[in-house]
Amino acid sequence: MNIGTMRARRSVRTFTEESVASELIEKLSAYMKELDNPFHIPIEFQILDAKEHKVSSPVLVGAQTYIVGKYQRQPNAELAFGYEFEKLMLCAVSLGLGTVWIAGTMDRKAFERAIEVKDGEVMPAITPIGYAANKKSIREGMMRKAIKADERMDFEKLFFDRNFEHPLKEADAGRFLLPLQMVRWAPSATNKQPWRLVVDGNRIHFYEEKTKGYDREEIGDVQKIDLGIAMAHFEIAANETGQKGRFVQANPKLMLPENTEYITTFEL
Repeated sequence: MNIGTMRARRSVRTFTEESVASELIEKLSAYMKELDNPFHIPIEFQILDAKEHKVSSPVLVGAQTYIVGKYQRQPNAELAFGYEFEKLMLCAVSLGLGTVWIAGTMDRKAFERAIEVKDGEVMPAITPIGYAANKKSIREGMMRKAIKADERMDFEKLFFDRNFEHPLKEADAGRFLLPLQMVRWAPSATNKQPWRLVVDGNRIHFYEEKTKGYDREEIGDVQKIDLGIAMAHFEIAANETGQKGRFVQANPKLMLPENTEYITTFEL
């Protein structure tokens, strides 16, 4: 996957009746085994047949196949899951398949039974995979409108120069412009866009602006999953533009806005 894949992706909730080609399932299965994350936390993914495993989501039309993931509860697990699952979903998009993040509206018990979630494990989200229908369902159109799926916050509300007192303008983003743009257009739960990034020389600090109600016992902090997605988008774009780096957790201890938490730093 690359910048083109990230630009091409969109959430798909309405699918054709065509089954996913077996060779694509094989490619996705192989890619699952290659995945890792900056925290080296094991994430287990499975591909489920909707009829065989009796799994479904009421917000989808025509979904026949799902990818589901789980992990052991531990620090940074939500970040690791978001990072890996987004890369897996981008791989699916690169193969011509439609996907969408679903963390809430599903038959959760059925999915948890299907992948045998044990004590101490979490299954935070799923995605259908399939071929996007030419026409969205009325339900999908209403959902996209309700969460303003095609809109994003202004660049200067998401990204900052050295500290939170200096909003970063696109014209001043320099070599980090494309990676920051790919973060800005990343998917997030109900399009809340909880990421805030501070560019500090060769280091980019990631923060979570917390929204009440998104940290739940059964699935953890959904907005940390969103930060994992943002990490994946930034790293893919940075690598493609010749800016290879690594994620470290080295809190610069900046003065923070209310309800804001340090997450990680991308270091060149």
